[in-house]
Amino acid sequence: MRMHRIKLEDAATYHVMSRVIEHRFIFGDVEKNYMSGLMRRLEVFSGCEVRTYIFLDNHFHILLHVPERVLVSDDEVKRRARVLYGRKKYALMERDWELWEEQGQVERVREKLDKFRVRMYDLSQFMKTFKQRLSIYYNANSGRKGAGPLWNDRYRSTLVEESEYAQVVVAAYIDLNPVRAGIVKDPKGYRWSGYAEAVAKGGLAVDGLSKLFVNSSLSRGEVIAEYRQNLYIQGAERHHELTGDLVKQGFKREMVDKVLDEGGKLSLPVLMHSRVRYFSDGVIIGCKDFVERMFNEHSGEFSKLRRKRGANQMKGGEWGDLCAACELRSNVVTAPD
Repeated sequence: MRMHRIKLEDAATYHVMSRVIEHRFIFGDVEKNYMSGLMRRLEVFSGCEVRTYIFLDNHFHILLHVPERVLVSDDEVKRRARVLYGRKKYALMERDWELWEEQGQVERVREKLDKFRVRMYDLSQFMKTFKQRLSIYYNANSGRKGAGPLWNDRYRSTLVEESEYAQVVVAAYIDLNPVRAGIVKDPKGYRWSGYAEAVAKGGLAVDGLSKLFVNSSLSRGEVIAEYRQNLYIQGAERHHELTGDLVKQGFKREMVDKVLDEGGKLSLPVLMHSRVRYFSDGVIIGCKDFVERMFNEHSGEFSKLRRKRGANQMKGGEWGDLCAACELRSNVVTAPD
């Protein structure tokens, strides 16, 4: 069943993710390095903002802010294209444009630049380019040519409210993936994530995290410190409140199911050690008013059965006032595989 996706014309932030076909573990250090470089080049080209991300062995998550579309000058389009395609490939394109202009075919140059403009400030175009170029790279370097699609399905997308609480909770969920999976104990120890990049390199990664703190005047150092506190508050190792067992790398499935069956609420720190379907299948996440407003504006995207439901309080844990557009009924919170 294909999941709903909401894409706004206005500026908005989305949690997007995609998995490799059959959940195969195929991305190693080389592939993840390529993904990181491609994402940053595409960020410049598209005008979109990566707030945080994680690249794992068989899937990735990106918290992506898509600003309102603005008019981009010809010179700026060319600069961005040079960043995305690299100097050699761009030089070939530029040579073609110069030749067309000499032949009086100025409109051909204009059409090419306009095609680039269409791909900017657009969620679908960002994801299409990212996944296609990654597929081409992986197939070319793994001898996989002609082996069929690389991805399990189209990307999943969840609209996230532009509030500090919603933004930080979803970002923390993304950056805590390797902790839940037992890969590292400290999220800064996983190299291919927004938080680890911010700690190690600063730059664009810190800029992305700073945007999580809406209307904040934190310095760059304060942003990292504040976000780290949020990561540890929300993903803290702790003793299970019912069993007394020390939880280090996530819960056993039986433990999570038992707590949920008994009607108990999982705290936010415990939820961050679990898999939460709302972050991939919730469609819209935010306070009740935000979800209701987005739901009503995009009611045509939902089946008649779901049109009257609007915002649904997120279940299975202490989510504060967060709601989702989809009322998930099963496997809302489960232990990591």
